[in-house]
Amino acid sequence: MNIEFYFDPSCPFCWITSRWLLQVSNKRDITIEWVPFSLTLKNNELEPEAKHTPYAKEHYAAHRVIRVIEAATEHGGSLIDLYTRFGISYHLGEEKFTDSLIEEILNEQKLPASLLKEADNKKWDPILQKKIDQAVAVVGNDIGVPTIIFQNSKGQKQGFFGPVLQDLPEIDESVKLWDAISALAQSSHFYELKRARPSGMPDVVSTAHC
Repeated sequence: MNIEFYFDPSCPFCWITSRWLLQVSNKRDITIEWVPFSLTLKNNELEPEAKHTPYAKEHYAAHRVIRVIEAATEHGGSLIDLYTRFGISYHLGEEKFTDSLIEEILNEQKLPASLLKEADNKKWDPILQKKIDQAVAVVGNDIGVPTIIFQNSKGQKQGFFGPVLQDLPEIDESVKLWDAISALAQSSHFYELKRARPSGMPDVVSTAHC
């Protein structure tokens, strides 16, 4: 099964869902296309007159990382490896998305240090906006990350915002969750399920062993 997974490196819920997908992909035949989704662009946080969210600074720092990731893939960099490495530092190591971290990871991934300058290169923004537009065209405008797009039983693209996980399930539970969600996602009749989110931040530490 081919799916598209949209992510922003700053989102802890998205990080947990991405680790869940990697777990499940070892047990199910899943090909994942990893697609950057800049919350800065989605929330219009580049605009000086915009009403910024409380997480605007974190989103913009991640946006700079996304620009670098986008540029790095043109130099042979692995998108998922880069996302994983930045995520480990940010979510588990509690490091900020600084220039020094970007330089460190580029060096580890054997990518040109000159890619650091792409963090402030606005030429990537229209390209990144198109990726957001692609997701919105399928799922609707009221989305963020994580977002997953499947093909339904009629061969049409169909997706949803989520699943939003509070922590990473054990592998058996992860597979059960995947089987249930993928069955719903491929139904042309299914629309939405929702319940109140528990209080507190997600348990990103639960992904440490993944």
